[in-house]
Amino acid sequence: MLVLGLAVLGVNLGPTAARADDPTWAEVQAAKNDVKTKAREVQRIQAALDGLEDEAARLGTIALQKAALATAAQNRLQAAQRVTERLEDQTRAAAKRATAARRTAATVATQLYRGGDPGLSVWLSGRGSGSLLYRLGALSQIGDASSALLGQAEVDQREAEALGDQAAAQAAIRDGLAKQARSAAVAAKAAEQAAEQQVARTQARRATLQKQLASLQARSSSLQASYAAAQAAKAAAARAGATSGGTGLGGIAAGPGSLTPAAAQAYAASRLGAYGWGSGQMPCLTRLWNIESGWRWNAYNASSGAYGIPQSLPGSKMATAGGDWTTSSRTQIEWGLGYIRARYSTPCGALNFETSHVPYWY
Repeated sequence: MLVLGLAVLGVNLGPTAARADDPTWAEVQAAKNDVKTKAREVQRIQAALDGLEDEAARLGTIALQKAALATAAQNRLQAAQRVTERLEDQTRAAAKRATAARRTAATVATQLYRGGDPGLSVWLSGRGSGSLLYRLGALSQIGDASSALLGQAEVDQREAEALGDQAAAQAAIRDGLAKQARSAAVAAKAAEQAAEQQVARTQARRATLQKQLASLQARSSSLQASYAAAQAAKAAAARAGATSGGTGLGGIAAGPGSLTPAAAQAYAASRLGAYGWGSGQMPCLTRLWNIESGWRWNAYNASSGAYGIPQSLPGSKMATAGGDWTTSSRTQIEWGLGYIRARYSTPCGALNFETSHVPYWY
């Protein structure tokens, strides 16, 4: 019958002194604090960025509104200009008609009152009073028509001039409005561009902060991992010292299934597929059980009672995998792989849990 003593046969690792470059807990905490500070700064910049983007959108809307006003004012100006041009055309036509009418009226008046004109006398000396009266009536009608034409021409000209003045005044007003609208649109566009530039600067700042944050997070994780590894090494050294103190009642003799650490790792690698894992899980398993037992089948933690390659607690749990659990590396490995699959799904999952706290355990 195998007897479990207080001492375990194995390699005496001895206490390991801390290295000078091991990170201190203060350094780890400082890195964490820096990460939190940078995260707060990123949030602050994000809030400012959101505000600037909203302001840029608001200014952009104003710019569009101002541009629309400028376009409308320009359209009104063009319409007024067309009215002005039409009125000017009408004025010129009326003035031309008035000029022609005045010339006709002047010609008739000259002929009427130039008594010595033989042509007029001949024209007026027709036979019969009826003919004369007819001609006199015709002259009267011509004179009246000329006067009416002249009067109408003057009326048309005055009206055209008045409308032209109104159109010119309206054009001046529209021109002023268009100028104001264009100035407002230019100002709004400048404000929009300024806001966009500010947004670009803020985005650049945010990108820088996010890079700094990522760097700090990586540094913090690295420091914590280094710190945890150093602490685990100290704990492992302490356990090794405790189990090889020489106060035991004897030891466990190696059995047929006792393997060297290298052979145990080779066996474990051959069994990964049986548990649904690929070879990519082996590095995690190697590190996990290096931390726990150094892959020694007789590794014993005197303080907790954990035993074997997977450090079963208590060791007797491994009896479910085989009666030779105290000496068989294969039995211990089979139990350990089953435990990992049930508890953590994969060796890498177990390792992640193991290294997430100090002291290490899984």
